Amino acid sequence: MNRKLLFTIAKYSVSISIIGFLLYRATTGENSESFREIWTQRSQWNAMMMLLSLIIALGGLSLTFVRWFFLVRALDIPFKLSDSFRLGFIGYFSNFLSLGVLGGDAIKAVFISRERPEKKPEAVSSIVLDRVMGLYALTVVCAIAAVAGASADNSSGSADATAALNTIADISLVTSISAGLVAIALVLIPVLTGKSMQQRISRLPVAGSILQKVLRAVNIYRGRPVMLLSLTGLTIVIHCLFAASVFAMAVGLNVTHPDFVQHLVISPVSNLAGSIPLPGGMGGFEWMFEELYVRADMPAGNGLAIALCFRIVTILLAMIGVVYYLRSKRELEKLGDQ
Repeated sequence: MNRKLLFTIAKYSVSISIIGFLLYRATTGENSESFREIWTQRSQWNAMMMLLSLIIALGGLSLTFVRWFFLVRALDIPFKLSDSFRLGFIGYFSNFLSLGVLGGDAIKAVFISRERPEKKPEAVSSIVLDRVMGLYALTVVCAIAAVAGASADNSSGSADATAALNTIADISLVTSISAGLVAIALVLIPVLTGKSMQQRISRLPVAGSILQKVLRAVNIYRGRPVMLLSLTGLTIVIHCLFAASVFAMAVGLNVTHPDFVQHLVISPVSNLAGSIPLPGGMGGFEWMFEELYVRADMPAGNGLAIALCFRIVTILLAMIGVVYYLRSKRELEKLGDQ
């Protein structure tokens, strides 16, 4: 049994163990009866809201592919929007299941490099910057929730619950402002992202290689500040759409849930936990979502029920990637040989 297969089995084992523990806790704790009622009283579910959750999530995911399309086109590389969707969905599917070829980001990089070999560093940079935008916009959305929450009436929840979510939002506010200032400095001061600085940064332990790629990405896109600002705005919209999708699922299940503003904190932070290297983030997303629901003074198990139903939404979206993969299998296998 090779190392890759063992690593894959280990990742699935961790995901299954986390979800198994959450289910055990929800079905044996004080609120076990209310958790069971969510599933037994399906007549109270709102199917239209659940379908809306799927549609909104599809819209948000599609916009991530549009964002990457513009990043690649900015490099003067011939690239079709249909290719962005095809590779994007295949990559999304590969997050859940090892395809035996290449990972999602690797498929993107190799595909573009094959078309323009001299643009390989730029191709990698488009993917790195795409990821960085997603993380930065996550903190901005939480910051928006901090501002909105400060002006909203929070009397519907306990003081402790409101304080718990506001603490996360406030940290995000400070982080987004600080990161924004750093980004502005990197764009306006060329020496901060030049080859000399990249070489120095690469020598740092652990994070050196990643930071070097980030600096190189910023250096490549420095001359397009309007595009970067526009795509950052688009990414904020994307995170809001995913929060709306989860909120629609909560409404569809007809369970007690926080308001939409609080979901602007809960959803992005849960997605951040879901970005850990587990199959599709399974386990990390569910655990964080349940924990934040409990901290928001919601009945234990409600968050887990919503997270599990939203997980079904993500799997349905991944099935689109299966179709693309089967249609492009030969081409992807050729990429894997390169």
